[in-house]
Amino acid sequence: MVIGSVPFLNAVPLTWALPRLGFDGRLVYGTPAQLAEWLQQGAIDVGLIPVAQYLRGVGEVLIDRLGIAADGAVRSVAVFSHQPLTAPRTIAVDAGSRSSVLLLQVLLRWRWGLTPQLVPMEPDLERMLAVTDSALLIGDAALRASLNTQLHAWDLAAAWKEWTGLPFVFAAWVARDEEVARKIAPLLFAAHAEGVRRLPTIVAEEAERRHLPAEVVQHYLTEHIRHTLSEVHHEAVQRFARAAAEIGALSTVRTIRWFTL
Repeated sequence: MVIGSVPFLNAVPLTWALPRLGFDGRLVYGTPAQLAEWLQQGAIDVGLIPVAQYLRGVGEVLIDRLGIAADGAVRSVAVFSHQPLTAPRTIAVDAGSRSSVLLLQVLLRWRWGLTPQLVPMEPDLERMLAVTDSALLIGDAALRASLNTQLHAWDLAAAWKEWTGLPFVFAAWVARDEEVARKIAPLLFAAHAEGVRRLPTIVAEEAERRHLPAEVVQHYLTEHIRHTLSEVHHEAVQRFARAAAEIGALSTVRTIRWFTL
């Protein structure tokens, strides 16, 4: 069994305990875009896949109750600029992102009626802002940029919440088929439970490893990131799919299959 995850801080509570619980398969890491491609190719059996790519047909089932979500400001998915963001003409976007780019397109169209040029780039904020008005960063790069008080930041999860009143689901465990989901789901639930129980250890380890203040890591993982999904998150995914389809960013609204033990 091969499990794919992102290397970002927000996924650590979901995966930290896997080897400690006796998982004897492989745990591989990649960007959100890479994980979706690997699942599509059969290189991984289950992955923390961008919801946007699931909606585009990647994978068969979402494993219910676990994922990466936010109910309001998330800090790690934002558009950064030197000037207040009003009507951007060009936006550099992290080439490895999928759900956040689609969310950006949805919010820009609904908020301003705009379709600015999106320029995929490596997530280097200085280089991005040298060639575009603003830059979309995700994960740890965005979290670090959010600490820079000289930058203006537009938090996409906060904007989604303001517009819809719903949380936003960035990624979920997606399996290549229901049989895989049935086999791996108990381990994923156990790993999350252990990650929650050992959160103080995770905070200390990750703060040192990622060179971030421990209080920033603690606040981010407890106040901004949500790993437990419920019915309102199902509604949020449906709303996102409809909104993306309405602006032509999705050709169809896929039937969403949640696997529940």
